[in-house]
Amino acid sequence: MGKIYPTGLKISASEIQHNMGMFAATAKLMMAASYPASFDWRKTSDGDYTTPIRDQGQCGSCVAFATVAMMESVLEIAKKNPKLQPDLSEAYLFPRGGGNCAGGAQFERMLVAAESGICDELCCPYTGDWKPCADYKNRLIAISSYKALYSVDLAKAYIATTGPIMAGMEVYTDFFDYDGGIYSQEYGDFAGNHAVLIVGYDDKEGIWTCKNSWGTSWGESGWFRIKQGQCGMGSSFAFYSASIGSAPGPVPPVPPTPPAPVTPDLTVPIDGTLYVTMTKKPATGDAVLIVNNTQIGPMTLNKVVTAGAFKKGNTVQFDLLGIAHKNSCFPTGWRIWTLRMGDSKYEFRVQEK
Repeated sequence: MGKIYPTGLKISASEIQHNMGMFAATAKLMMAASYPASFDWRKTSDGDYTTPIRDQGQCGSCVAFATVAMMESVLEIAKKNPKLQPDLSEAYLFPRGGGNCAGGAQFERMLVAAESGICDELCCPYTGDWKPCADYKNRLIAISSYKALYSVDLAKAYIATTGPIMAGMEVYTDFFDYDGGIYSQEYGDFAGNHAVLIVGYDDKEGIWTCKNSWGTSWGESGWFRIKQGQCGMGSSFAFYSASIGSAPGPVPPVPPTPPAPVTPDLTVPIDGTLYVTMTKKPATGDAVLIVNNTQIGPMTLNKVVTAGAFKKGNTVQFDLLGIAHKNSCFPTGWRIWTLRMGDSKYEFRVQEK
């Protein structure tokens, strides 16, 4: 048996189905995007806007490595300096994005964590106890936003005009044996889902050019070229882009604002079932959700509860019991609520205090 490499992208069957539907819908709605026939961020007129190949070892931390690789390249592009060579810490980001070596991580939770900033590798090295240095808060670099792209044409246009993007792919055991050329899946068992960085494409050859996180002894010195349309890239997995900036410092005092209503409303756009996911556990423990006067819960970290079926146009009211509101829609300490209705998703971002 040949060498086996770790993967680590967590994605549900329903998310894959959603992605495939979004790609199909976008293809019907959008006009043809304009982009050059080929592009590679390693080969621009200014130089190479990528950073060195890293190695995730035997940990399922590919999502953190792909996110960091994207941030490092986008930072160089923003600074217009391919010699900048930032080295951000995967060890800092990975656990904060909900990852663990055995189970891996999700794209969006990792990107949400990246919005709070990542320190440099020297501050929190991947080899060691993964504990950041004392002044890590002064060394954070954060993404200011991220976006999912559900179109191969839009992905190419974004790469050619703005920067590399992150993507997922299905890994089969023949991919472990890849040592160069253009990869197409030919044999082997499914080994897991994997996150990589796409730095370029070539439509004449029909390929994506990608950065992997399995060290320089694998593939083309850690890089690979893959036939477009292979392994779910651009169909089962969304592309992700990110913009970057410095993490915010201490927030200065601001004048008080009128309190927001305690019970927020959400108008249901389609028929379906409302799912509520709590993505950060409050210090006070479990909470109870009240939806349209019906008690749901108690809720715990990562638990998804079904609040019930609703019809198009209904206004859904929800409230939380067991945690002080302190004159805001959401209790302090909660970073994100995700409300899913059918294939749509609504995120309410709340500053963590």
